[in-house]
Amino acid sequence: MAESVRLDVGAQWATLWLDRGPEHLLTIGMMEEINEALHSMRDGDGPDVLVVRGADGNFCEGWDLKEHGQRRVQRMLQVYARIFETLRMMDVISVAAVEGRAWGAGFELALGCNLIVAADNSSFALSHVSQGLIPPVAAAILPRIAPRRKAMEWTLTGEAIDAEQLAAFGVVNRVFPARSFEKKLGAFIEEMTSKSGPVLQLAKRAQMEAYYATFPQAVASIQALYLRELMELHDAKEGPKAVREGREPVWKNA
Repeated sequence: MAESVRLDVGAQWATLWLDRGPEHLLTIGMMEEINEALHSMRDGDGPDVLVVRGADGNFCEGWDLKEHGQRRVQRMLQVYARIFETLRMMDVISVAAVEGRAWGAGFELALGCNLIVAADNSSFALSHVSQGLIPPVAAAILPRIAPRRKAMEWTLTGEAIDAEQLAAFGVVNRVFPARSFEKKLGAFIEEMTSKSGPVLQLAKRAQMEAYYATFPQAVASIQALYLRELMELHDAKEGPKAVREGREPVWKNA
């Protein structure tokens, strides 16, 4: 039974709560719970969007370094890496909803999601170097989505970065006022869930598969996805038909 993680599944989206307050430091056990929750979303027919957030207005401040001993560090990294591989392979769209601090492994967890939205008073930091460590996931992800020199600066200094700055460099998608964060987050998720779920999933797959390919390979892969899977969907026929008929589409999510 999960003790540090809660998965709330609603009609339109699910929320994975990190709940080992107040800092929500990641232990091996907690990361195992995260993996179990992610796999339950991957295997089911539930909502198309998963929101990852911390309870009580704080996201996650990194690893619990009490478990970072010589005998357990390899296990910690293995369990940790599995989170990001599962997030990458899931059809579900993952959204990190950051309030408070996303520091160390918390920042990396947000980076592992497909989208990041943040409260305007939140902060991010790759605090690993201050602890004598390196950020194993951010070192791979950040230079791909932000200017390399900024990624290097954030990695080497470990300084706190506000959400607005990360938005300016394309790392954070949306910044919402803290006082209306819940309302804005709900509207953002509803904007996505108003679309066809299977189409959202294929759009995510298309971009993820293209990311690791050359341009000609990517175009060929996406065209195959378009013709063999997208065009088999009811919703791919309903969308253009609704446009032609001047009405709103009625998605069957099929």
